[in-house]
Amino acid sequence: MSLLDVLPDEFTPLTRVTSRGRGMRIARLLGRSLSVREWLVEEGEAPDRP
Repeated sequence: MSLLDVLPDEFTPLTRVTSRGRGMRIARLLGRSLSVREWLVEEGEAPDRP
């Protein structure tokens, strides 16, 4: 068993997506989001390592 197998007491699950259209919209938004590294590069604050 790992820590990922145990939910914290304050864990609140996300609400379920009730429609395919809404799920597809969420998937598109997540697909367009930047990674932390990409955001830092865009902001000019990227670390010096590759």
